Amino acid sequence: MVYRQKATQLSLESFGSALGTPLSPDNEWVQYAELIPWAKLEEAYQLQFPSKTGRAAKPFRLLYGATLIKLKKGLTDRQVVDDIRDTPVYQYFIGLPEYRAKKPFEHTTLVH
Repeated sequence: MVYRQKATQLSLESFGSALGTPLSPDNEWVQYAELIPWAKLEEAYQLQFPSKTGRAAKPFRLLYGATLIKLKKGLTDRQVVDDIRDTPVYQYFIGLPEYRAKKPFEHTTLVH
């Protein structure tokens, strides 16, 4: 499996402006996103994918962020994917470049 770097996430202000309502910097998930050293963790994660061919792996922030939401909220795999789809601040937390009104991945991705 190959690993490809994903697009850079928008700033908090830019992410919220796409929604018409900015995300609050006081939101716990926004604050968590700022505390976690995503870039360093992403670098370590990339080392797990030495191949340059094959299907691309999901970004670390997306998978790890979804797992943190799942554990903190006590959700199933299906529920966390649905909640991420419906919650802009969760999408910001997992590093999506902008809000999307669709599932960011299938629930089975968390199993693999």
